[in-house]
Amino acid sequence: MNFQKKLKYWYLKYTPDSLIKFFRKNKPKSVDYLLHKINSYFFDENSGHGEYRKILEVVKILNPKQKIFVDIGASDGLNSSCTYPFAKSKEWDGLSIEYDEKKFNKMKFLYKNFQNTKVLNSKITPSNVSKIFTDNKIPKNFTFLNIDIDSYDLEVINSILESGYSPDIISMEINEKIPPPIYFSVIFDENHSWEGDHFYGCSISAANSIVSSYDYGIYELIYNNILFLNKTKFKDINFYDELSAYEKGYLDKPDRRRLFSYNEDVECLQKMSSNEAVIFLNKYFKKYEGKYKINVVKD
Repeated sequence: MNFQKKLKYWYLKYTPDSLIKFFRKNKPKSVDYLLHKINSYFFDENSGHGEYRKILEVVKILNPKQKIFVDIGASDGLNSSCTYPFAKSKEWDGLSIEYDEKKFNKMKFLYKNFQNTKVLNSKITPSNVSKIFTDNKIPKNFTFLNIDIDSYDLEVINSILESGYSPDIISMEINEKIPPPIYFSVIFDENHSWEGDHFYGCSISAANSIVSSYDYGIYELIYNNILFLNKTKFKDINFYDELSAYEKGYLDKPDRRRLFSYNEDVECLQKMSSNEAVIFLNKYFKKYEGKYKINVVKD
């Protein structure tokens, strides 16, 4: 157990619940920011199920002369981040974007002395993302794109690639509970926001269907984050098909049902035929009717 976890353990064990609740409710913003800063000293390189370490592995293979990242949905810039070490590094230039004002302000405080990383408080949509990239002087060919906005992620990715941007590496969150070959994707709606349920993002088949059409291949699925590599830059890589990636990176993981215990009510999808799964999901997402695309991808 590292120091940070030990500290948290003793705090929770010996501090009365009433005092913990009071402190959480009345904690001054300055204290919250200071704790956020302290937590950054204990950044876990296995954060996000080890996604950062896997990305670093790929960057070392590529060994680019200029390293540039864009993080869309950067949250507070630290928790579960796969770009925090890049943001503080003098070897990288970056743009970290977050829409939630509270999370953005924590990131802004943490990143205020990082020389080469810009932070932006903005809602990213398929219609504005290209202009935001242009306004922030993001080159067409940059190193790493991360996206996690819990909604119409796929349409944003498609808009970026359609606009001529061609990052070497793309990491995006998928809706891991929806197995291949089911194509599922949330349709862009200006007023949509994630309600904390299973309705968000896109399936691995939908992600691969769109991103692979721009000459990208699946390098690996890490539970609920998929890594795509630009095939023009990575010529000697053996890429996964989506079913193999899904089985290795999520379905066959021995700890997935513990880590994703909130998926138990839809675990039945893993035993259904594709057509049965589509019928089930249409019923399950009935209140979102007309707000998503779903079908079975044919070979």
